[in-house]
Amino acid sequence: MTDSIKVLLMIALCSASAGATAAEAEAIAPCAGVTEVKSKSRPLNHLGTMMVTLLVLEKQGEAEFRPKYAAPASACLLEKFDVAGTAVNAIYTPFEKGDHTLNYRFTAGTAEEAREILVVYDGNASLTYKKGDVFQVVEKRRADISFYAMFRDQPTYAALKPIVTSIIDGSAKPLVTVRWPPGAKEPVIDAFDTKRLK
Repeated sequence: MTDSIKVLLMIALCSASAGATAAEAEAIAPCAGVTEVKSKSRPLNHLGTMMVTLLVLEKQGEAEFRPKYAAPASACLLEKFDVAGTAVNAIYTPFEKGDHTLNYRFTAGTAEEAREILVVYDGNASLTYKKGDVFQVVEKRRADISFYAMFRDQPTYAALKPIVTSIIDGSAKPLVTVRWPPGAKEPVIDAFDTKRLK
């Protein structure tokens, strides 16, 4: 397999909307020489910033109602770990600024029940917030889109792994969960954490 085909395969895997199974993640090369970002991984619970993200998501319309991000130029498999018997693949993408760019992607489950948790830089939310780069931890599972955390700077892998673990094992509580009922005029908010979002 040529290097160009490998790169195209990685990009296709990273932009797939249904999440990669363990077998698909095997096609992504292991990371080499990746160093942890120096960051305080400061959480962000700013309601206005989340609303910007939700408004952009709504403007995508029912047919495109899902977290979007630009296809990354490269990706590598940072780690494999297990959560309550579920194999999880941590896929790293070097951070680049843009409207919506991927920093990490965690895949788990099987082809029948694939899960994909994204860590995405949100350029629109960052412009609104003005006090740092906004990163969000989000999962689309079935019809629901759940935002579990926001950061006001690029989060470290060490800060992300416990959040992802709690999402996979079901103990995490989302900041917001939204869905778009078929044929409805707009999305519906099913969960909203008023204690954290202010």
